[in-house]
Amino acid sequence: MDFKALVDKYSAAVMKTAIRVLQDGQKAQDVHQEVFLEILRRWHKYNGQVNWGAYLYRVTVRKAIQFAKQLRMEPLAQQQEYRSTRERPDGPLRTAELQQKLTACLARLPKRQADVFVFARIEGLSYTKIAELLDCSQETVRVHLHRALKRLGRELRDYL
Repeated sequence: MDFKALVDKYSAAVMKTAIRVLQDGQKAQDVHQEVFLEILRRWHKYNGQVNWGAYLYRVTVRKAIQFAKQLRMEPLAQQQEYRSTRERPDGPLRTAELQQKLTACLARLPKRQADVFVFARIEGLSYTKIAELLDCSQETVRVHLHRALKRLGRELRDYL
C-alpha cells in the first residue's frame, strides 16, 4: 500500500477517533494532520506487516491526548472561578465544561490508563479488542481501566 492509499482508506477513521477524544472538530483536524505527518516521516521504516487500522487507532488516541495535554485545555483561572460560584450552569454549557474537564483529566493520566479509558469508555471496545490493540492481557486492561476510573472519579467528583 502506498501512502496516498493509506490516507484515503483511513482518513475518516482517524478523524472520527480524534473528534471522539477531543470533542472539537478543529483540534481533531490538527491531530489528524499530525498523525499522517508522523507516518509520512517514518514511511521508509514500515514494512508490509503493519496492521494499519490498529496502529493508526493507537497513534490517533495518543496524539489526541498529547494535544490536549499541550494545550492545557482548561485554564486554572476558569477552574477556580467555577468552584467559587454557587450557581451551576445547566444544559449544554455544563456538558461542554464537563467534556473540557474530562479531556484535561485524561491528559494527566498515565499513557496506558488514558488509552484504555478512551478505548473502553469512549470508543466502546471490548477488553479483548483493547488487549489486542495494546498487546497486553485482558487483566491488565481491567487494572488500567479501574485505576483510570478511580482517578477520574476523584478529579471530576464536583462535576458528576
